Amino acid sequence: MKKWIRKQFRKKPRVYIVPTKMGGYLNGLIFLMFLMAVGYSNNLLLIFTIFLFSFNLIWLIQSHFHLYRLKPDNVVISAGHAGSKVNARVFWKTAPKRPWSWQIQLESDRGDFALGDLKDGDSCSEGELSPDKRGVYKWEYLHVKTDNPFGLYQLWIYYPLNLTSLVYPTLLPVADLSLSGNSLEGDSFLDKKGADEFRGLGAYDNDESRKISWKHYARSGELLIKEGEEKTTPVLELEFRPPTELALKEHYLSTLATQMVECQKQNIPFSLRVNGQESGQLRDCLKVLALC
Repeated sequence: MKKWIRKQFRKKPRVYIVPTKMGGYLNGLIFLMFLMAVGYSNNLLLIFTIFLFSFNLIWLIQSHFHLYRLKPDNVVISAGHAGSKVNARVFWKTAPKRPWSWQIQLESDRGDFALGDLKDGDSCSEGELSPDKRGVYKWEYLHVKTDNPFGLYQLWIYYPLNLTSLVYPTLLPVADLSLSGNSLEGDSFLDKKGADEFRGLGAYDNDESRKISWKHYARSGELLIKEGEEKTTPVLELEFRPPTELALKEHYLSTLATQMVECQKQNIPFSLRVNGQESGQLRDCLKVLALC
């Protein structure tokens, strides 16, 4: 029943408005002044009461139109990891003049998330939200709340959304790249040719004269070029075999995600094998972990 009632209030973008604490005091004062003006037949007080009531009505209308003219154009939510900050941007098609001082909240099938550290541009509001669980998030409503422009009334509006985003497993503080079952070759350097004092040198073949080792030519009379060293490429091979128990599964997925992100940072090639198929693209691999 509660969900049904909540859904009814969010079907269409309507502006809801209630007095703030200061607005309540003002309305109470106007009502008290009206009673005193009528009770004591004080025409001057009655004129002043009507004057103040008129201004209050104008403030009410201005507060309403502050959000009524607001029209969102697009909402973009980046993919991120559970327990970390995820970037979200709301682009406005039409918006009132700044400053806005809005409180923006995104509502999904997995909960409601306030947009923190909000930064407003000319036509865009950007902030961060913190999802706590991995998976697919279906964003249903954009909730905008404010007490601008005068602070006497608090108003809010809901805009329906049809948006999904991915949240990857939580990253662990430390990435262990040498777990059993994984293959990770260390960085080693192999001299290409030669032996002893001629290691790393090859015969000159009328090419790349700038690489000639003149030091060795002076000693031996042979033209040799510097071929340098060859670095072996480390590769981390991961096999996707999640345990059935939920707690162990989440830790296993976090471990894999942390390893792959660390490999990406260190430029270490990696591959994830899932049902006989391999992938080395970080985004594709993290998507598998988020959806499993």
